[in-house]
Amino acid sequence: MRFTPALHKIVAGIAVLLCASCGESEEAKKVRAAQFTTAPRPAPNPQREALESLVRTDLAMPTFHSGVPRFELYSEYAGADMRQVTGVSGRTLLLCFTAPWCRHSEAMRHSLQELAKAEKGRVQVVEINADAYPAIAEDYGLSKVPTTVFYTEGIRLRTIEGAYTAESLRRYLHALLTQEEEQPE
Repeated sequence: MRFTPALHKIVAGIAVLLCASCGESEEAKKVRAAQFTTAPRPAPNPQREALESLVRTDLAMPTFHSGVPRFELYSEYAGADMRQVTGVSGRTLLLCFTAPWCRHSEAMRHSLQELAKAEKGRVQVVEINADAYPAIAEDYGLSKVPTTVFYTEGIRLRTIEGAYTAESLRRYLHALLTQEEEQPE
C-alpha cells in the first residue's frame, strides 16, 4: 500500500496520540479525561427545583441570524438592498410607496399596519418614502402615491395605485393569491 503525504500525516498523528497516553499514570489520564467530560446531573424534578435554577447563566446566549435584519410585520424602508427586501420567503410582501405630503399616504399607512397585524405574520409590509428614495421610485415606474406592489416568494405579482381600506386590501390579496381577478374597492 502506498501512502500519500496527507495519509502519512494522519497516520503519524494517530500514532502520536496513542503513544502519548502510554506513559501516563492512571491519575494523569483521569485528570485529562475530566477536562472533556462533565459530571452527570440528575434529571430535574419540577416539584423540587424552580425553573430559574435550571438556566445556565455562565454562558452567553448564542446569537442566530447575525447580520440578517429582524423580521417585522410593518417597517419603514431604511436603504437596504432591494433584492433582500423583495426576496422574502414564506410570506407575502407589500411594498407601499408613500410621501409625507400626501394625505392619502397617511390613510394607507394605517390600513397597511392593520392588515399586517390581522394577517399574523403571513404578510410583511415595507413602507418606502418615495421622496427620500427617488431612484427606487423611478425603478418601479411610480406615477402616483400611494402605490402598493405585491410580492410573494420574491416574485412581483401586481401593482395597485391609490389608498384602500385594510379590509379591501385583505380581500384583494386573498383573490390575488388564489388567482382570482378582482380590484380592491
